[in-house]
Amino acid sequence: MTSADLDRASPRAGTAIHVPSRAERLAELRGMMGEPDRSVVQMTVGIRRNTARHYERFVMPLIQTHWPAVLSQPFGTKLRLAACNLYASAPYTVLFCAPNRPLAIKLVTDVANRLALPFPILGYGSRAAMEVLGRVALSSEHRRIILVAAFIATIDHALDHCMTDPPAERGRKLRGLLDGTFEPDTPELKLTGALRLAMAHRLASWEQAPFEGAMTKLKAWIDSEVAGMTGVVDPTGLGHRVAGVEGTIDGLLFPVHRYAGEGARRWMYDVSMFIQMMDDYLDLETDIEEGRNTPVRSGEWTFDGIARLWQKSVTGIEALTRAGGLTAPHYVRFVRQAFVLMMCEVLEGMASGIAD
Repeated sequence: MTSADLDRASPRAGTAIHVPSRAERLAELRGMMGEPDRSVVQMTVGIRRNTARHYERFVMPLIQTHWPAVLSQPFGTKLRLAACNLYASAPYTVLFCAPNRPLAIKLVTDVANRLALPFPILGYGSRAAMEVLGRVALSSEHRRIILVAAFIATIDHALDHCMTDPPAERGRKLRGLLDGTFEPDTPELKLTGALRLAMAHRLASWEQAPFEGAMTKLKAWIDSEVAGMTGVVDPTGLGHRVAGVEGTIDGLLFPVHRYAGEGARRWMYDVSMFIQMMDDYLDLETDIEEGRNTPVRSGEWTFDGIARLWQKSVTGIEALTRAGGLTAPHYVRFVRQAFVLMMCEVLEGMASGIAD
């Protein structure tokens, strides 16, 4: 596809506009996010070692039982990366600035807030806290976080790439899967159903309401996807993206909502929407070729808009940290840089095609 093809395929109000090539758009995004500070990398290593360990413990047995063939498919790699490096990382990041932090994290963050230690030391301290937390505390939360993360990646893939039914029938099956009224009939749906049952297993009384709320949001996402597939126009101009953002975040947040607070939900909505905007911005050629309407194609989402939401996300993690009682400037910068590093890694995953 040539630049001229893109110009013609991306009109707004009937006027052709020039659209940069994919390489140029990727360079724009990299320049916008800046060079990450890798001195904080041990915090991100700690989070992802934790998510990978729980993926092996809780998700892999379900894969091997219900859809073992995926392990030799490209989606098998993508599922692990999406679950461990993208989705499950978000609730753990929130715990490092939450107002009601788990004890292992609170001990480290309180010391880090008082002492202006170098970032590498703060990183190793954060990694140690995650090691302790991941092995001796919050066992139910760890299990649910990684199961929810894998479920989100799997149900999205099943809807878009594995189901051949008409859109309305896809929606009926997936809603039934969430309600327990549909018996999955393919390996990918069997895995999706098994993940749903596992993440709902033995919910505590305080978990029941946020879990049901997340399921309601996920049903709204299914309905919005069906609407998009059948050509229903989203009156917001956002291509039915909002329901997916809210469903994803409410699912990820429910295991840690008692620690995180409502401010974390609003910030996570922004981050999830930013990732969706980046994804659509990079995938413009593919969406045009497949006839998929997106807010980037319509001109509703532009690079300037992506840049504004990026800045809002960055200042948001700083505000979230301060709201959690961690106000020392050096610690606020540390959390910010860890977030920036993880988002830069997400962008590179999208650029490579394994995390888009």
